[in-house]
Amino acid sequence: MNDLEREKESGFDFEYLGDVIDKKREVGDKFQTPGFGLAAQLFSSVAKFVIEKMGAEEGEALLKEAIEYFGLERGKQIAEKVKAEGKILSLKNWLIYSDIDSMKNFRPVTSTPNEDLVVKIKHCTFYKAAEDWGLGDYAKIYCKYVDYKILEGYNPDVKLILKQRQVTGKNRCVFQYVMKEQNK
Repeated sequence: MNDLEREKESGFDFEYLGDVIDKKREVGDKFQTPGFGLAAQLFSSVAKFVIEKMGAEEGEALLKEAIEYFGLERGKQIAEKVKAEGKILSLKNWLIYSDIDSMKNFRPVTSTPNEDLVVKIKHCTFYKAAEDWGLGDYAKIYCKYVDYKILEGYNPDVKLILKQRQVTGKNRCVFQYVMKEQNK
């Protein structure tokens, strides 16, 4: 009898379920969606329905409001963490205390031309996970609005220039963070 037949006939007991933890360890995270990717699938699924129900223009306008609210709140929450640690709201501290794991989710390549911080993202678990479900266009809506608002909520003195985005069709995003007054 296979597992499904056994479950339907006998239900569950701990003897039957006893190897789940060991099997889960064997499999590891191979079949898991990274946390930020799962958020992308949720957002993109909701965005799809909003746009289908309201139409592209009105739907995106509503999503923009929600995304900007979310971005501001994220930025404020990060700022509160930084202040609670007795730190100042520098970009460096934003990078340290951010609410997601940038290394795992983006694999950034950084440089500092002109004393600005330039971050190139060639792998984004958010966009990739939405794209895996055929919802990449909806994920782009989130990307279009959120980053400016996160920084506004954290520290409005940080100037952000988004040079290239998924919305351009390029398979990367380029963030330029400007703090040096003469570069603003």
